[in-house]
Amino acid sequence: MATLEKETQVKQRRRTISEFIISHRRTWEYLGNGVFAIYSCFFMFVMLSDFLARHRASSLLLILWDAVAVWFAVTRTMPKETNVSPYDWVISLFGLLPLLLRPAAEVHDHVLLLAAQLFGQAVALAGLFSLNKSMGVVAANRGVKTSGMYRVVRHPIYAGFFVFIGAYVLQNITAWNVLIYVALISGQHLRMEQEERVLCKDADYAVYARQTRWRILPFIY
Repeated sequence: MATLEKETQVKQRRRTISEFIISHRRTWEYLGNGVFAIYSCFFMFVMLSDFLARHRASSLLLILWDAVAVWFAVTRTMPKETNVSPYDWVISLFGLLPLLLRPAAEVHDHVLLLAAQLFGQAVALAGLFSLNKSMGVVAANRGVKTSGMYRVVRHPIYAGFFVFIGAYVLQNITAWNVLIYVALISGQHLRMEQEERVLCKDADYAVYARQTRWRILPFIY
């Protein structure tokens, strides 16, 4: 009897927390956007300092990407349902890991890696513009997108992300940057799986997922 009462209290406490989060979801969205924007400004300052000091295009490209990402983050639409899962909120932090990357000292851009970085950013940006204001950090249903890059793969932003961040790290090889990149790949994989679990509750997305077989790389994965 005591165990049953304790379980009931725990469920009630969780329900209360969920209701509190949902009732203040706009506040959480604005707070999250604000924190992201502030740290992104610091990141862009670091990259701008590197560009001005060494004239490295790779750092300038990251500034442009981050500026666009901030714009989409602060103008995105509210999700149809608010995600109150602690797990989803924790793994969403992996998406912010690139903000911890730092330029390596006395390294110059490599033309092929710079081209790979530019290509990866173009793919990711095309995915962002296809997603438009439905971009999100925490897994949530902001509307099913099937046009643009999403006709090719289900996660084009991740695909471009892996390429251009990888190209940047190869031009800035440090133990710290490699560690960040490895953690990023692992974390983004968890995010992809969780996003699909959330979105597949939507019948339209379930149909889309069956029709668009590949996650990030056509004919491979």
